[in-house]
Amino acid sequence: MDKLFLPLTILGLISPIAAIVAAVIFFVRHRDRVEPERRVPTTVYVLAIAICAAIGGYFGVVFGIGQACPQLGNLCGLWGFFVTGPIFLALGILLVGVAVSFLGAAPRPD
Repeated sequence: MDKLFLPLTILGLISPIAAIVAAVIFFVRHRDRVEPERRVPTTVYVLAIAICAAIGGYFGVVFGIGQACPQLGNLCGLWGFFVTGPIFLALGILLVGVAVSFLGAAPRPD
């Protein structure tokens, strides 16, 4: 597990940035596809991303510390803060972005 620390730390540092970029792309896609009265407001979207990211990051830190501490010794908490925490945070952001991007336009009456 200690040989994977550096590559996964780099992934952990890059993943939140990539998730934020993806969330912006998902929201722009949503804004372009859905009519204005059915759109998710920007403030609601940002709050949903912040809440889900915080929850995901918290559970990632707890999960990472729980998995690494029996094996990595006295610096085992770093695994949770630098690897699994940011990755779970990014997953929380992506889940909100994907959920909003699946909201489609209303069907047109014939």
